[in-house]
Amino acid sequence: MADWIESYRGMVCAWECDTVEHFTIAYYFEKLSDASRNLLDLIGEGEALGGTVNTGPSRLLTTFQHELRAGSTYHILSGVIGLDDETLTLGHQVVDSSTGRTGSALAKTLTLPQGTAGATRRRLEGHVVSWPGPKIVPPSALPKDAGALTARDRVKPWEAEAAGRITLSDIVHRFSGAGMHFLSTVGISAAFMHANRRGFSTFLLDIEIAAPARLGERLDTRTAAAHLGNTSFSYAHRMTGADGRLIASMLQAGVLLGLDARRPTPLPDEVRQAVAAELAKSR
Repeated sequence: MADWIESYRGMVCAWECDTVEHFTIAYYFEKLSDASRNLLDLIGEGEALGGTVNTGPSRLLTTFQHELRAGSTYHILSGVIGLDDETLTLGHQVVDSSTGRTGSALAKTLTLPQGTAGATRRRLEGHVVSWPGPKIVPPSALPKDAGALTARDRVKPWEAEAAGRITLSDIVHRFSGAGMHFLSTVGISAAFMHANRRGFSTFLLDIEIAAPARLGERLDTRTAAAHLGNTSFSYAHRMTGADGRLIASMLQAGVLLGLDARRPTPLPDEVRQAVAAELAKSR
């Protein structure tokens, strides 16, 4: 097995934190997109494969075990964790630089360009590392009903890459905002969070990118309940273009977090009942 490669090093700025008072998930994906491109550069495949990082269909399975907060320093360790005839899977570990503890792990599966040379594949095989992150299982089925409208806007000039496509992090920013609308419908409103010092803390994301969204395009997001557990629940976002085509989806699972103790707290009965009601609608 090859060694992990440091592909990114930075710190959490105060303005990159969210209402839960930790590093917001969208900014993880901004840095992880850089880490993917940097890894391919560092192993000599940037020219051949760098353009695949944010183009074409892809899947990103991410778990969050330990939070990063304002001022935290961190680095990302990356490597190749899977390779077949059609796809390349990159693995990333986000490490708290002050403690050495891995806080989150991401498996990113990309579609390889048609006709990728055998020599390129052989070089990629030489960079395969042992993956300690989440087991990569097939995506869960999305709820049958897409749910209520939770976001609607357009792709802004500053959100587009050089090729004119919306960035991954800006897709996730929209899903985060959509999540707040959904949470409000089940009783976890801004007023509830401020009064009770609570927030919804994500521990798993499963993102699928289906098609690019272009500069100026209208984007609609709908959100539906997906699962209700003993102390956690999940919901699913679908982003579509004005023509109805699916652009991206994201399954998001989390817990209600006490903002002072930084520990999960029980869901209030009225929240459980509201999530159960939303779940019944989505089936």
